[in-house]
Amino acid sequence: MARKNHDEWGECKDCKWFEVGTDASVGNTTLGRCIEEGLQRFALRVSGNSGCNCFVAGEVAHARGSGSAPPGAKSTR
Repeated sequence: MARKNHDEWGECKDCKWFEVGTDASVGNTTLGRCIEEGLQRFALRVSGNSGCNCFVAGEVAHARGSGSAPPGAKSTR
């Protein structure tokens, strides 16, 4: 997989690639999945205070099943 040049690091709770359940509020301990295109195949379950350098500031996505273990939602982005 070719990696993009990611220079910005941030927490999942502030990232557009963080997807949580439809009724979930977003916080440090909220569990959801990472829906960044290059990472979707891994079905990563992360918390709001997890973070990485694929961070893109934006609104968190919501989908039913995103907070399940394993995450059962289809990506919304």
